[in-house]
Amino acid sequence: MGNVGSKGIVRYEETFAADNIGTSAGDGIAWLVTSDSGDTAIARAVAAGKGLHLTGATYATDNNRLEFLSDQLMFTGQEGHASVEIMLQFDVVTTLAFNFGFFDAVTGASNVIPAQLSGVTLAGSAADGFLGFVYDIDATNDELHCTWENGGVVTTTALADLRMKGIAPTAAKWLYLKVEMQDRGSGKGVRATFLAVDHNGKSVEKVFNTSVDRDLPLNYYLGVENRGAAVHNVYIRGVAWEQTISDM
Repeated sequence: MGNVGSKGIVRYEETFAADNIGTSAGDGIAWLVTSDSGDTAIARAVAAGKGLHLTGATYATDNNRLEFLSDQLMFTGQEGHASVEIMLQFDVVTTLAFNFGFFDAVTGASNVIPAQLSGVTLAGSAADGFLGFVYDIDATNDELHCTWENGGVVTTTALADLRMKGIAPTAAKWLYLKVEMQDRGSGKGVRATFLAVDHNGKSVEKVFNTSVDRDLPLNYYLGVENRGAAVHNVYIRGVAWEQTISDM
């Protein structure tokens, strides 16, 4: 691990004081937005009670998907430590699904986010991997769940263990999420720590040894998918991430 900071960890925080968001890679672009037809792309905004933030909206079409993600695959587990965090708010939470965490590509598939939860069945659409949260109104329990996928194979960990009981988004309230991964050495999947804190200060943390390969390149990812014929506004603050500088 490189000698950076007191613990060898570099922390980055994105203020969006400058507009560095685009729909395709280019000079001055650090964050990408992908969306389906009719969606309002995520962009900088200022509003009372939110300050400088990002906002976007899904169109009033079932399964429309809106994504916000880093323009580079900038994390691997073998770096030693990496984390991504965010503060999220939605105007409506009764007809949507979303993912937040690490993803294997700088764009997703149309009309689908990497992880979905229908009833008690987890499904994934990542080509190589996803590590993060899934909230899906189609689930039996409308609460946050931890999940991961590697090489097209979704975790078979019991859903009751993945469930963050009592933690779910509340309309017009901030929700804090953080996903960490730590290296466990050659031949082992990364260890993941999931932390969620709701607007009342209630927090749940879970730790798992996952199947996600330590050398799999990943990026910062948020994906929101409509689960009904209504517009869903999303608001974003607190975009931050950490990683170590290691010899790997």
